[in-house]
Amino acid sequence: MTPSGPGALDHGDDDALSWGDELDASHIDGPSRDTSTIGSEGDLDDDPDAVRPMSSASLIAHGVLGGVFLLCSVGWVALVGRFGYTFATPVATGLWRFGVLLAVAAPALWFVSSIVLVPATATRRRILAMIVGALVVAPWPLLIGAGA
Repeated sequence: MTPSGPGALDHGDDDALSWGDELDASHIDGPSRDTSTIGSEGDLDDDPDAVRPMSSASLIAHGVLGGVFLLCSVGWVALVGRFGYTFATPVATGLWRFGVLLAVAAPALWFVSSIVLVPATATRRRILAMIVGALVVAPWPLLIGAGA
């Protein structure tokens, strides 16, 4: 039902389908789109600065290795708790405590430094660096039973 009377606007049905005149002061053009590259497969390959998502396998490997590094830190805390240190000088005691701090922090530092220093595009190198790091900073005395 269309309104009728002296105050009713007389618009045709076709006016409802238009967005106005380009000469109208309220008309704003949207951003221009280059339709030649939309939806193409090579979008990420063409732009060297494009952020590429991490694959599922890589994400799982990062999570598992992060857990391994966390277990290494917990292992060092458990191992150091078993040793009683008795040193005659405060310098030796301070060096022992500094070594304990480094032993506990080394797994986390290795994990973070491998994330920061190895580029995200070199996923295999990053995973390899983490595996080597897990072997280097593992609490070996605890693992082989020498820390009992």
